[in-house]
Amino acid sequence: PEYWLHLGSRSILMILVSFLLFIPSFMVQCYDMTAASSAKVGSIFALGCFLSVSLLSERSYPPHGGQYTNGHHKSFSMLGLLALSTLTLACQMLHLQDVMPLSPTIGSALIFIWGFSLAVPFYLPSSMFALKQGGKEASATISDSFDIVGFGLLVFFNGRVARVLSKAGSFTSMSRRRYTWLPVFKLMTGMSIAAAVTLFGAVWLEETRSESS
Repeated sequence: PEYWLHLGSRSILMILVSFLLFIPSFMVQCYDMTAASSAKVGSIFALGCFLSVSLLSERSYPPHGGQYTNGHHKSFSMLGLLALSTLTLACQMLHLQDVMPLSPTIGSALIFIWGFSLAVPFYLPSSMFALKQGGKEASATISDSFDIVGFGLLVFFNGRVARVLSKAGSFTSMSRRRYTWLPVFKLMTGMSIAAAVTLFGAVWLEETRSESS
């Protein structure tokens, strides 16, 4: 079951991470930022990903036998990071509904935190699982199977976002543009929750098997 749980979480996380492509357009349409400023927000997301992998890899997802491998440390670390991802998406949804209007600065900060919360769950668990199960010979095959499903789902998601982008661009009212983006963020919030559940389950099972062996 670990394979299928990793497949689900990795495919979902690929979609969330790939939203990077739409961040500049989202910030222009929903925060009224300039094109130049919104492009920097995309870079802020990427910076969050980089810092997360640089600072948290060893602590949140250490290799077997590492300093932080006691109990179910890794599974709860992944759950915590993806709970943070879900929280940032929920805040964006409140902004899009004008329940909690946010400034461009706070919106940009949420984008940074979102990237920070996604990077380690996206990059490390599935890669370590593929290496452990497939070794040097078959790990690439396992990783490729994750990518094939992820890219397949990404085609449909990108098509949906592209339609939203086009529709929102036809409105002059900021509130209508925000409301047009709302279904996308509802979908991504649901996906973040699903990724948290499936990844937690996969890593929990791996840790349980490791403890019993």
